[in-house]
Amino acid sequence: MQNLMIDIETLGTKAGCVVLSIGAVEFDNDGLGKEFEVVIDVESAVKAGLVIEPRTVMWWMEQSDEARKKITAPGVDLLTALGQFKDAFDWKGKQVWCNGANFDFPILEAAFDCFDAPTPWLFYNTNDYRTMKNLVGKKLVGEIQKAHGEVFTKHGALDDAKSQALTLIGILHHLRGE
Repeated sequence: MQNLMIDIETLGTKAGCVVLSIGAVEFDNDGLGKEFEVVIDVESAVKAGLVIEPRTVMWWMEQSDEARKKITAPGVDLLTALGQFKDAFDWKGKQVWCNGANFDFPILEAAFDCFDAPTPWLFYNTNDYRTMKNLVGKKLVGEIQKAHGEVFTKHGALDDAKSQALTLIGILHHLRGE
């Protein structure tokens, strides 16, 4: 599968903040493929130089119990998590997507930079799911999301990646007139 949707959960909104979890799923026109999810030990992320933004901690307090359980499960150290993420997929020619190119990509790049490690994707293969949603409008996006009927935990990295990928598949079908 040539596409990969990535979603992260964090303790901030800017590059250099703590990454709590990474979720990703491969997809193509026909559906979803290989999945990946890892929870990261917060202490290891802080030791690596990433920061916690108090405003985001307060935001997490307002999220569902289910979402908070996903990010507070025992995690692995940041370097291990990034290595697992990199090793989980064949990145050659992979088109990589996230919900807001100014969020997930720079934050993950900063995490890789903590270890002087390159990101596994090529910069020219990054794509913005949010732009695709805006092209077709909220009404159609809502209809597509309702049609795929999956129940996901909002703010669970893998669940968000899967929901976004399914919605993007629907958007692409719509744009091609299928």
